[in-house]
Amino acid sequence: MRIEKLGIMTTAIGMAFAPAAVAAIDLQVTEAFNGLSGEDGTVDWIEITNFGDTVADTANYWYDDDSQTIADGGNLDSFLLGQGESAVFLIDTAPADDVTYLTASEEFTAIWGAVSNLGQTNGGGGLGQGGDTITLLDGTDTIIHSLTYTGAEGNQLQSTEQLGDPIRLSVLGENGAYESGQFFNDNIGPSPDFLVSMVGSPGAVPEPASLVLLCSGAICLLARRRQS
Repeated sequence: MRIEKLGIMTTAIGMAFAPAAVAAIDLQVTEAFNGLSGEDGTVDWIEITNFGDTVADTANYWYDDDSQTIADGGNLDSFLLGQGESAVFLIDTAPADDVTYLTASEEFTAIWGAVSNLGQTNGGGGLGQGGDTITLLDGTDTIIHSLTYTGAEGNQLQSTEQLGDPIRLSVLGENGAYESGQFFNDNIGPSPDFLVSMVGSPGAVPEPASLVLLCSGAICLLARRRQS
């Protein structure tokens, strides 16, 4: 009987000192706009989402499209993102259409509508229309997440891959995707008004997946990585 009680006590002590689950920050690049053929509508932008269970301050992270170092990257504005929350970061301060808009953020809001967290980077380089890599780094130059996409030709959208996983083109109305406001683009816009719009979900809480907005036709489509 004494040995039996000791065994029960030992088990209880082991359970009391079992290691607790470690809280984690899991930031991912979940959407990106890399421009159009012709007038872009807005400057290039990226969306960052926290899939972890710990609040993340985006000011502790940098974006870069080439060198993958914070020395050449752009520091993100500060937003405290809880689990599943997103922020959109404009990669330039000057608007794409500086005749109509004074700032890049004013232009973005006019075309896409208001988003909960809209900030900027202070550098990091614009996204290439022919393909590029979007890298998110912390203050130690450690790569937190990266997304590589390929370019498109004419009106044909190219498929892209994120970490070797297949992605699909989004559908209007699914996973928060909606159509932007129209804007002038006389390269791909139809006459006589030459107005185009885009489909995306900036600021919407996505599924745990990665996306990239590829634009080469009258409508831009959002590509999303499927979960296995």
